[in-house]
Amino acid sequence: MTVLAMASSAALALAGCSDDSDDSAADLESESSQEAAPEPEAEEPEAAAEESPAAAPQEVEVTPPGTTLKIGERAVVPYDRAGATGHIGITVTGVSDVDKAAFDAALGENGDADITPFCVEYTIENADGSDLGGSYPPDLVGTTADGGDPGATVFGADLEGCAEGVAPDEFAEAGATYETKRLQGAGPGAAVEGAAYEEDDYADEPIVWTP
Repeated sequence: MTVLAMASSAALALAGCSDDSDDSAADLESESSQEAAPEPEAEEPEAAAEESPAAAPQEVEVTPPGTTLKIGERAVVPYDRAGATGHIGITVTGVSDVDKAAFDAALGENGDADITPFCVEYTIENADGSDLGGSYPPDLVGTTADGGDPGATVFGADLEGCAEGVAPDEFAEAGATYETKRLQGAGPGAAVEGAAYEEDDYADEPIVWTP
């Protein structure tokens, strides 16, 4: 009886050790799992907002054909060249003299001793916000002080100090401007003192700038 009782006690003791070991292992496993558990993934940043579409061109009031303006005043006309369409403002800012010798040298055999050269200076403005980047200015022609014909025409010539400008690539915002010039000439006894815009709808009734 005594031997069996001791054996039973030993078995119980062994059973108790086994349970404690299993619990410890389970605790370690639980702690290890908690330590190794990955941190929650950071939330993905919100996608960048899509760029808003370009603003629609503004409505503008165009200058009627046949209008006479003073130098320094602005006209607004439709623009349609090489796929660029919109509305531009034109302001003639002045007319200056050009060196005759340089003019004759630039024209070479096409020069004319009877032509006196002048430089028409004007500013182009994006009037309605259309994308007119890289576009070319309209070709104004020189006039006499009263808007008449000065008796000579010069085509496609540039001189240092009197060369055509081109709209910058970012010329797409209403109010943006750039400057340009156009070489013109006058016949004997005449002078260029004003300018006219006579393209498209203004061919028969140009807009004229006078001093």
